[in-house]
Amino acid sequence: MMKQAFCIYFVDIVGTCNLRCPSCPVGNYQDTDFISSPRPKGFMELALFEDILDKIKQESRHYEHIIISVYNWGEPLLHPKLPQFIEAIRARGFISEISTNLNVKNIKAVVTASPNKLIISLSGYDNHIYSQTHKKGHSHLVISNLYKLRYYMDTLKTVFPVEVSYHLYKHNIGKDAERIRSISHDLGFRFVSDFTFLMPLEKNLKYLNGGQLSPQDEELISLMLIKPEEQVVLAQPDKEIDCSLRDLNVINFDGTTALCCAVYDYQYNVADNFLTVSQAELEERKRTHPLCQTCMDKGLHVIATAAPRAKLDKLINERLKALGSKIQRDDSHLRNYSFDYI
Repeated sequence: MMKQAFCIYFVDIVGTCNLRCPSCPVGNYQDTDFISSPRPKGFMELALFEDILDKIKQESRHYEHIIISVYNWGEPLLHPKLPQFIEAIRARGFISEISTNLNVKNIKAVVTASPNKLIISLSGYDNHIYSQTHKKGHSHLVISNLYKLRYYMDTLKTVFPVEVSYHLYKHNIGKDAERIRSISHDLGFRFVSDFTFLMPLEKNLKYLNGGQLSPQDEELISLMLIKPEEQVVLAQPDKEIDCSLRDLNVINFDGTTALCCAVYDYQYNVADNFLTVSQAELEERKRTHPLCQTCMDKGLHVIATAAPRAKLDKLINERLKALGSKIQRDDSHLRNYSFDYI
């Protein structure tokens, strides 16, 4: 049997985050939003992580590459044993990927761990801009950490791709975006940009079905370059395509398994314990789940997987130009799923 190119597992080793971004459920979900009980928080045990990796290795032999992304909704740099997690991935011949808001102090530990790829998300240069969409964070800390990251990579002679992922909103596309792009280029990091989603899927569906959102949610939507209802219109010509997100695997910090990377409520988990359910059964549960059909009926899976790329690029650049931005969409089709480091 010919091996497939790669398989991706999002393993949330930290079940919480130090920020409260309004586009993310960690920041925008209230207890009343949950169907049954609030989502638990915590840190994944290293032993559980190693058991998960061993199961993945056993069940995924028909893939050329296994990519382990140690994040989904959580901030992985909060985990005190992060280097050991990266080493466990390396020891099994897998590829490691980290995404972080970089509002942390342990930059040297990240460089020492030497992941295969590091993604940094931010949304402004001046803090009064940045803190609107990365709430509880501070842009000065992030920017100083970008320089520390370059310093430690140089002094420790560690090389891995670093991607600065800039979230485009109406309020942050002027000098802020230009400054971050300039800093990224000066430090030898890839700068990419993309529009923002209202997440999680549950909240997006609530909005599209006419449900009442919080004032914070409404404020976020007012800042979005492409609003959720516009995204649905864009998706309609392509909505019959299958959802590639169902090929991804999402494991929460406690070993439970989520339907996909876009859902947040544990009500939509497909397994209480990843270790006790076969990969084939997990795939069947995902493909027959009613929430998948609800999502796909509206075409949300199309936008999430960036299928109408040309149309999206054109609309984003038109919006940027109309708002006076000097930047245009920059390599954003490579964001998160660029595997040039394989």
